[in-house]
Amino acid sequence: MIEAAKKREVKEAKQKRKQLQQQLKVEEKLSLSVKCWNQDILPKWDAMVNSKKTRELWWHGIPPCVRGKVWQRAIGNDLNITHELYEICLNRAKDKIKVMADNANFEQSSEMDINKEDSVELIKLDVSRTFPQLCIFQKGGPYYDLLHNLLGAYACYRPDVGYVQGMSFIAAVLLLNLDQADAFICFANLLNKPCQVAFFRVDESIMGAYFDTFEDFLKENLPKVYHHFHENEVIPHIYIIDWIFTLFSKSLPLDVASRVWDVFCRDGEEFLFQTALGILKVYEDILIHMDFIYLAQFLTKLPEDICADELFRSIDSIQMSIDKRKFSQVLTMHKDKLKDTRDTGSLRSFKDTSSIRSLVTSQAVL
Repeated sequence: MIEAAKKREVKEAKQKRKQLQQQLKVEEKLSLSVKCWNQDILPKWDAMVNSKKTRELWWHGIPPCVRGKVWQRAIGNDLNITHELYEICLNRAKDKIKVMADNANFEQSSEMDINKEDSVELIKLDVSRTFPQLCIFQKGGPYYDLLHNLLGAYACYRPDVGYVQGMSFIAAVLLLNLDQADAFICFANLLNKPCQVAFFRVDESIMGAYFDTFEDFLKENLPKVYHHFHENEVIPHIYIIDWIFTLFSKSLPLDVASRVWDVFCRDGEEFLFQTALGILKVYEDILIHMDFIYLAQFLTKLPEDICADELFRSIDSIQMSIDKRKFSQVLTMHKDKLKDTRDTGSLRSFKDTSSIRSLVTSQAVL
């Protein structure tokens, strides 16, 4: 009995040493990566950004301590937003909230949706539901006011869009990696990308083109899943909307979502749909045996134990060309088709706008 206990102790000691060695290797690799980003890539960004070395480092995940700097460079600032403009928008948002608080008839006016700047009041409801497991974005938490400020400022910067549920997750991820003003600049520029504009403004025809493009690549890469989904009437907007709205930040564990963001900042909208296909491939063997109800439940609440390395191997295996046509070319083809059908008055309705808005809201609240 004593001998068995000693053997168990020796075995446990070996396992601990092995784990420690693995941890040291991970830390050493991370340290070298940080050094490379800080000394070789960031100071020579224009020359190094598209090099093979940089792309390989990028694919394997940007170290958290330099992630914000890299995202900021990769996203850019085509809108030429300054820190001063952020302060102006923030002050306007604070004034708007104060006026609403003093206005006894606000509830009635908000229902009329006169001005989307009024959506700043809705932010309070959504902020507390953002990454609740972290306990930092809820009232009294260190990031509560920061997140509220950023979203309020954006609603005033883009009154034509206002605040849309789901935006809080994108803003929160940026605030975890950047200071407030720089996070706002990246947030506004991200939401100005064609895909995000289409989804957050609920542009039915453009969203339809993205869905059709996604289905083409789903059929090309995962024909079994494609046919099973069609047999069970599982259409993309049931699950894709939430993934795109939050850039996977609500659907995947935060560390995994951050790696998705890394490559999205580099490769753009195409990578969002490649990631969606990668997720479906990871769970292909499970999905093809589910009916509609289980599929909808599974896809709108993915397993929390998804492994980043496994997901990225799956993503890497996805082919993003069909008959030598790239994603952007297939998307353009579908946009042109929808434009032609719209011009002839025969645009298909894949849900009226109010129904889509209802779906978007319900998924954002879940």
